[in-house]
Amino acid sequence: MAVPRSRRAVVTSGIGTFIEGYDILLYGYLAGVLAQQFFPAADPAAALLNTFAIFAVGFVARPVGGLLFGHIGDRFGRRTALVSSILLIAGATLAIGLLPTYEQIGRMAPALLLACRLLQGLSIGGEYVGANILILEHAGPDRHGRAVSANQVASYLGAAAAAATSLLLTAALTSEQMTTWGWRLPFLAAVPLGVVVLYLRLRMPESPAVGRQVSPALPLAVAARTAKRGMLVFAGWLTMVTLGGFLLFGYMPTYLNRVVGLGPVAAFGVTLGGLAALAAGAIAGGYLVDRYPPRAVAIGSAFGVVVTIGPSFMLMQHGTVAAALAGQLAWAWCIGVGATVSALLSVTQFPAPIRYTATALAYNVTVVLLGGTAPYVSTWLVAHARTPLAPAGYLVAMALVALGTAIVGLRPGSRPHLGTHLGSFTVVRPAPQGESE
Repeated sequence: MAVPRSRRAVVTSGIGTFIEGYDILLYGYLAGVLAQQFFPAADPAAALLNTFAIFAVGFVARPVGGLLFGHIGDRFGRRTALVSSILLIAGATLAIGLLPTYEQIGRMAPALLLACRLLQGLSIGGEYVGANILILEHAGPDRHGRAVSANQVASYLGAAAAAATSLLLTAALTSEQMTTWGWRLPFLAAVPLGVVVLYLRLRMPESPAVGRQVSPALPLAVAARTAKRGMLVFAGWLTMVTLGGFLLFGYMPTYLNRVVGLGPVAAFGVTLGGLAALAAGAIAGGYLVDRYPPRAVAIGSAFGVVVTIGPSFMLMQHGTVAAALAGQLAWAWCIGVGATVSALLSVTQFPAPIRYTATALAYNVTVVLLGGTAPYVSTWLVAHARTPLAPAGYLVAMALVALGTAIVGLRPGSRPHLGTHLGSFTVVRPAPQGESE
């Protein structure tokens, strides 16, 4: 029996998004070991800072990657862009696992590591956005939310897998084994999955929105002229989702360990609980936006973050595992709902000829400004405001921005659409999906 195209789109895109989530955070979780391998051992603090600086460069490259793959996706097809992005990210991740160390080649080692992170950043800039769009454009009527929510879950599972892999390796290997060869294993492990995704994507039917439209020669120029409002709405809503997500899987382990006082293993376990709540919220969001107007769901999720984040952070200060876990569940669930709403905005805010480019630009700029900086800014706020509740205030501010965006920027009754007009570019609504190939 042939597999429906919509389901194949979800599976093929989801595995790629899983790899993206894995690769984003794997470098960060192994930063301490990488610092020993790629920088002089004489100054460990400087080595760690340099390692994190290279980590940040990967985020800076994302908008460039978004524009590159957005252009490819709008001009030459979603599948072409996603095949290219998975080739690039798999190759860059493999290269990190095979790089010679500072002891072997000196200053060329960090330079090569930087080059690999730039390539990772470029590929990730187009991967997640393109995967969402491909799923949405293949989804059947009234199933957009449920289909794309699976891709959000795949991203969170990738982040959890990176954390779990790092923890297991640290527990299973001696310090000498980890620094000699163990750190290479998780980078090499991403390659077989990349090969599987490449095979599936080469066999994946193209999006039904491609080939039934006239694409502009320069999608970015058309997006800048016609989609400024949509990109501002997308970015405004994404402020809460981006900051909340990166606080959960990028900052919470450190916060729970150093500020709340939990042990490293307990902090990791609680963070996994928060990721589970995030995933559950994304799934719930999929059902909600398929049944109710996305604007109403967006307002509800943003309001939920505003009212729960303060009490949740206060609860975490009790210093027990139960309190720390309970202190993440409510607002993490709301962020998950908001993540599905943000994915859906691609098809409510942008017409198909510029959808990939406009979404990638708005998404990646927001991630660079708020996502990549979330751990640093939160740490700075705790130190200078002298209160452990400072990150909660930061997220409340962004949730209020998102709430205002939902109220003012999202049109009442707006639903996902695949057919629209863009100046001289006419897009034909494709036939209902869900049929077998």
